[in-house]
Amino acid sequence: MDEWGRDPSIRSMRRVFKAMEKSLDDLLEQLDISPFDYRIRGWLEQALAKYERAWGEASRMGVRLDENLANSVYVHCLVKVIGSEGIKIPESKFPLGKDIDRLMVEVFK
Repeated sequence: MDEWGRDPSIRSMRRVFKAMEKSLDDLLEQLDISPFDYRIRGWLEQALAKYERAWGEASRMGVRLDENLANSVYVHCLVKVIGSEGIKIPESKFPLGKDIDRLMVEVFK
């Protein structure tokens, strides 16, 4: 039995993690990058560090990261990290909303 699975906050975080995994798969597919590419682990570690910073900044700024916004912030962190490696990423596929834009400015300064 999964007693944790009944807790609404745990269920919410599981949905966030599932969405993050799907977003990674979709992004790699869009960029035509193999899921076995050796660079991915480093990208994920960097993106996670930025994401954790963004979570703290969001709290400080009074921005509530719901499930959708949390996933969007993660995707933007990952896109920025991958883009910093010189990989072209179509900006139109990852538009910034007002809250995400403010967070990314703080996280990537």
